[in-house]
Amino acid sequence: MNASTVFKKHSLIPALIGAVLAYGVFTLTADNSLERQQIETLENRIQGLELLLTQKEDQLNRARSFSFGGSLQQRVAGEVRHATSNLKPTTESSPPSINNEQDSSEVAVNVDQKAKDLSTRSDRDARSIVEKINDFLATNPSQENIAIASKAVVDMADNNENLSNDALTSLYQNQTNADMKRVVAQVLSTRGDNSLIEKQISEAQTHLKNSNPLERQKALVELAKTHHASAADTIAPLLQDADTGVKLDALLALRATGNQSHVRLAEALVNHPDPAVSWLANDVVNSLQNLSDKARTRLASADIVSELPILN
Repeated sequence: MNASTVFKKHSLIPALIGAVLAYGVFTLTADNSLERQQIETLENRIQGLELLLTQKEDQLNRARSFSFGGSLQQRVAGEVRHATSNLKPTTESSPPSINNEQDSSEVAVNVDQKAKDLSTRSDRDARSIVEKINDFLATNPSQENIAIASKAVVDMADNNENLSNDALTSLYQNQTNADMKRVVAQVLSTRGDNSLIEKQISEAQTHLKNSNPLERQKALVELAKTHHASAADTIAPLLQDADTGVKLDALLALRATGNQSHVRLAEALVNHPDPAVSWLANDVVNSLQNLSDKARTRLASADIVSELPILN
């Protein structure tokens, strides 16, 4: 499905929501048993939703479509779904499932405990931390276990005794999962050693010259996840890519990795004839202007946590 088709489909969102809202108001006013307060609450919510739709339609008209961690249209659709989910009167709403809350809590506790086990030395286990993590992933390299092992490594970012720089390098060399390798490289960067993160960037750079635009976009996504300023210089040439989708993803990747010293790269596209490109370029400029020219040259834990693998 091309970008134009996606955009046209999502332009129908206001019409569909309008129909839903009209039906909701009719139903409520027809039911004399509902209190006036509920109707007033609904009307207020409708006004808020109409304002939200107006704002988002304006963004859609200016920015058409682009993708990276979720397209603009997907984010709009998500916000609309969230807004409409609150339109039910209070008397009809159901309380959250206690079982679901308990399940989520149990999963979180289980993940924390497994991560803690991986990052803790024990007299009953002679293995090093690196050996424990390697064995853990060798047994079952599932997405869940990758997330757990990644969390364990991040938790030891300030613990050079249990996980030294040499140990991190060894762990990096023994892993094949891209997410795991990136997390290890990022943790080493928090300690002032950017050798592994620069290696990650160099490896991703080779795919930026792929003749397939989709492969170039995938490489840009991986570079964005590093959140390191060195990636911004690697991304720069793709800002002039002939493919608009690649150009937009390059801007988004620049926003995720650049700092004040890279503002000029985005400024070159502020007056681009494509409104999607010019709108996003302006946004990138505004974002990077708030960062010093030293930002992202050494990663912070928050940068790593934001890209940890997600548990389903």
